[in-house]
Amino acid sequence: MIVATAGHVDHGKTALVMALTGVDTDRLPEEKRRGMTIEPGFAHADLGGGAAMSFVDVPGHERFIRNMLAGVAAIDFALLVVAADDGPMPQTLEHLAVLDLLEVTHAAVAITKIDRVDAARVQAVRSAVAAHLAPTGLRNAPLFALSAWTGEGIDALREHLAQVQCTRPSRSTQGVFRLAVDRSFSRAGAGMVVTGAVLSGRSTVGQRLVVSPAGLPARVRAIQVRGQEVDGVGAGERCALNLAPAAGERLEAERGDWVVAPPAHAPTSRLDVRMRVLGTVPSALKPGASLQLHIGAASRPARVVPLAPRQLEPGSAGLAQLVLDAPVAALHGDRFILRDAAAHRIVGGGRVLDAFAAARHRSQPQRLADLHALQLPSTAQVLETLLAGHPEGIEWDVFARAMNLEGEEQERLRGAVPARDVAHPGGLRRVAPAHWAALESRVAQVLAHWHAQHPDSLGMTETQLVAALAPAADAVLRRAAIRSERAAHRIVRDGFVFRLPGHAARLSTEDAARLRSAIDVMRPYGLRPPPLGQLAPLLNLSLADASDFLERAAALGHLVRVAKNRFFLPATIDELVAIARATAAQAPDGRFEAASFRDRSGIGRNLSIQLLQFFDRCGITRFAGERRTMGGADTG
Repeated sequence: MIVATAGHVDHGKTALVMALTGVDTDRLPEEKRRGMTIEPGFAHADLGGGAAMSFVDVPGHERFIRNMLAGVAAIDFALLVVAADDGPMPQTLEHLAVLDLLEVTHAAVAITKIDRVDAARVQAVRSAVAAHLAPTGLRNAPLFALSAWTGEGIDALREHLAQVQCTRPSRSTQGVFRLAVDRSFSRAGAGMVVTGAVLSGRSTVGQRLVVSPAGLPARVRAIQVRGQEVDGVGAGERCALNLAPAAGERLEAERGDWVVAPPAHAPTSRLDVRMRVLGTVPSALKPGASLQLHIGAASRPARVVPLAPRQLEPGSAGLAQLVLDAPVAALHGDRFILRDAAAHRIVGGGRVLDAFAAARHRSQPQRLADLHALQLPSTAQVLETLLAGHPEGIEWDVFARAMNLEGEEQERLRGAVPARDVAHPGGLRRVAPAHWAALESRVAQVLAHWHAQHPDSLGMTETQLVAALAPAADAVLRRAAIRSERAAHRIVRDGFVFRLPGHAARLSTEDAARLRSAIDVMRPYGLRPPPLGQLAPLLNLSLADASDFLERAAALGHLVRVAKNRFFLPATIDELVAIARATAAQAPDGRFEAASFRDRSGIGRNLSIQLLQFFDRCGITRFAGERRTMGGADTG
């Protein structure tokens, strides 16, 4: 358990930690000289809970509030310290506001220096502190009157802390590893050492990590927890990591950086958040307000854009986007504080909802609905609600990274919230079952309408069908739905078109006879049917009549028009597509040249170029850099 002190300067925080642990956390010469804490100090001791408890002693002076915020970046329990002779002071109230904004609810209050005052004064301070706690999440925190100088009351506080440690559930180590760096230094013979609190996941000696947001790869050389070498460390513990460069480059880290597992390295400079503005702020928070963001142990200038409502009144809460001057390594659920550095005042704070916010459409109804979904209490509820609100589905990799889900968690969640998985250029797309069923049924509806409007047409090409399904989902999902319907035998691929199983084209008697004649004439030519000029006399038609008929037959799906004077049987196109696929499979990187297709098909250079350009237009192949790869069209 990590315990942080909080309170006004010179109220005895450091002396109290020393009385509890025997450790003087003021380590800097200037702290010794001035008798005040400047940097967060750290101590640990077993208070009787069966395991060592970590203490973070934070600065109390107003000038060092940034250092205080770094010290409470990742705590489990707060120890608010109020001197009996002074009572609650400005930094007492500011630190209390910080703890409340960070949603710290597990706390105790130590009323110190009771050896300097009488019992009536102690009772008055108790009442004053209770009144300040009442409107906060710390309203039920127990109060302990004590003296670090005489030892009175110390045992009672120590026993309470030990009991809390024994009874509170241990922090889950789920998620990928993330450590908020609050101190870094070099040690002779060891190299770089960073210290901080582990927010999630687990790390072991030898693991590859990343210093974020800079993106510097590192390897864990050694781990210390409470001064002892260990093989691994998990969420809820403070530790020191001895890091080595993973690829020989110079490794640097500073307070405010994060050391994370590679999947969690995703620097961002836009955060959509749920935040609360303190009631003591003199005016409303309006769009463009410039404040200082404190998140983890980092501090960044931020511009605040309220989303709903469009300005945040003192004492109110709402949705906002924070636009940062420099990137941070944040994820969903991270807590933050906003401060007006010029006015030396805490303004508000809250939690990150989406660490990868978009600049456009940030206050549109759909976006606001997503942000409300991201406030739901469980990840399963968040996922289910987002899926329900997005017919086009959600990108699974982006969601898993934003929510800090490691492999096993991802599998459990996918099992708990059923959805259709669709391969997508941006990564796996998950679509709600209801939305997927609606898209699939739309395929048959579109084909049925086409058949009714065009009874002489064999069916729709994939390009036509994909276009007709718009605006439902995107083209990738529409093609996936077509493939799914075909696999379920609810639609049929007939040559180069799709149709319903029971549909048969009703051609005129004359066109039906001409089509049979064309098939009989073209079939013996195999992969290289004759061009229009040679085909017309074989059909006993003039060039104009042959052209009209062949174009009409191609428009109805009975033939395939590859070029102005080139018509193919659908089965022949299937064979040529199979040759293109085999050519790509034989290429080292799946990218093949026109010459390779020409050699494998044996149809000559000019016709090969015409066919490949036709394949490009249909999405069967993709052309780039003088070579082609297979596309995503359903051609099998």
